[in-house]
Amino acid sequence: MTDEELAQYNQCSDDLRYYDNTIWQIPSITMAIASAVFAISYQYTDKLFPRAIILLIGGIFSFSLTVALVKHRLFQEQRIEFLSQTEERWLISNIIKSPIKRRTDEIQDVSWYEETKAYHWLRSSMVIISSFLIVFGIYYLVLSLWEYLILQCTK
Repeated sequence: MTDEELAQYNQCSDDLRYYDNTIWQIPSITMAIASAVFAISYQYTDKLFPRAIILLIGGIFSFSLTVALVKHRLFQEQRIEFLSQTEERWLISNIIKSPIKRRTDEIQDVSWYEETKAYHWLRSSMVIISSFLIVFGIYYLVLSLWEYLILQCTK
């Protein structure tokens, strides 16, 4: 095991922790944004068109955060695979006698994380939030256009 391999392994472990933290922070940020968008669109404006635009912008932003969540999960899976392969290679060539401990005192098996359902729930909830914002935005946009057309026809 060279110093470069060890440095690469440690950097990959740090990346894994970063992506794990980010994956759990993104849904919280999305909920805060969605709550603010609903509050602003219903509290501060009675007009349908501005409400539709606010909801659509919030929905697009929430959808982009959902894409970021999926991207971070992909990167995290790549890091997990790299760490597992590196540990297996070191074990086979007798460089190490047992799997390398993480920063905690216990040896953690990362394979359990690949089968967890929490990520799927996070992603699904973010898609639902984004969908609601976009659907409500389109609904109010159609309603405002309908109202505008009715006003134009009655003149």
